[in-house]
Amino acid sequence: MTTLPKISFIIPLFNHLAETEKMLTSLLTSLPVGLPHEIILVDDGSTDGTREWLKAIQDARIRVHLNERNLGYAATNNVGVGMASGELLCLLNNDLLFEPGWLEPMLAVLQTTELNVGVVGNVQYRVADGKLDHAGGQLNPNAQFGHIQTLYEDAPFYTKVLAVTGACLLLYKADFEAQGGFDERFINDCEDFDLCFKLRAAGKAVYVANTSRIRHHVSLSRDVNTLHNERNSRHLFSRWRTLIKQELAALWATLLQAGPQAYAELLSGQLCPEFVATPNTAARVIAEAMLLREEFRWARDLGEADPNVDVAKRCTAHGLSYMANMNGYAMTPNTEFSFSGLRSARNFYLCGRTTVEQAKQPIVITITVNGIQTQTVTLTTGRNVNVGIVDPILLQGLTNYFRVESHFVDEQGQSLGDASAAIFITYIIIDDQIVSAL
Repeated sequence: MTTLPKISFIIPLFNHLAETEKMLTSLLTSLPVGLPHEIILVDDGSTDGTREWLKAIQDARIRVHLNERNLGYAATNNVGVGMASGELLCLLNNDLLFEPGWLEPMLAVLQTTELNVGVVGNVQYRVADGKLDHAGGQLNPNAQFGHIQTLYEDAPFYTKVLAVTGACLLLYKADFEAQGGFDERFINDCEDFDLCFKLRAAGKAVYVANTSRIRHHVSLSRDVNTLHNERNSRHLFSRWRTLIKQELAALWATLLQAGPQAYAELLSGQLCPEFVATPNTAARVIAEAMLLREEFRWARDLGEADPNVDVAKRCTAHGLSYMANMNGYAMTPNTEFSFSGLRSARNFYLCGRTTVEQAKQPIVITITVNGIQTQTVTLTTGRNVNVGIVDPILLQGLTNYFRVESHFVDEQGQSLGDASAAIFITYIIIDDQIVSAL
């Protein structure tokens, strides 16, 4: 091996002593011979004997720091980096297992000058079942982050990705410090993706070294699906919303260009041909709708004011006539519901009944949202009407329209004429709220 700069391995600890011991043993036995390095163990308030074990370590390669109180993952890593003397940083979790050969591919990618690398991650497999857990970070079409969990046999030596997990990453100390390290406003989640975005904003790139393979217990010291994780996600999205929307719009543009088979399972109903005829514009509209859906969900889940608390006041019905004897509203061929100031909604449902026996005369009801999205339902039995669309795509800053059309159809689904006079609406549901005064 050619002469390498010194590497500082930074490992935050919080309980799980048995796994820490196995990790450290596997790390020490897997490093290349002659590699200049130091290992910095920073304990973040363990209570399981970890601190006593650390005090007993007698190894010149290992330095120890005990936080006076629990600081969290981001701050604990920052403490370790502050102690580091190496030119390179390798940030590791204490629930990893290493074998010889894992580090060299990461070093090779980091030191490939023409790649302009900001940070390098690797491929990680679950200890429990051996399944692939991480081959980079990605944004899915529903505006949520996750791990790439597919790696093909003919994968190249490295892959450019959106982000990598902080469980195992390699970068220059100068780059870490230039970005202010980990943002300590994140609490045990999203610090790593935020760091990757900061490096990308600085003109650097993020890679996975595909031939670097390790094993990972996965979230051994962290809770999952907790409210603080939701707060972390919202902070990440708020900070990088423009970048995330760009990535999301690019993803949707690709899906739209591939055709309905690529995105059919991601949306309720179908997209109108006129809308997808300009895929880049359509992709930006969908991306904004997806982001707003997440932002509204966070507001609700975190106990904040419901963004749609007064949604009933924003509704205007068109083409309805109240029929006291039917205790409902008679529809017309021009029935439409409009909403002002509506930015996101979990659903839209039309609820009521019909005046004909459905077994004898099927009715098809079509709901069209803003000329963008349609949902078609065939009523074949019974007289109750409960049809709608989930997560409708809304237009921001404009009045949103839900047009309702209905037709009698024959056994082949061919239209036999308008059926609006056969339907009475009792109420609608918008964003899970009942609107009865139409």
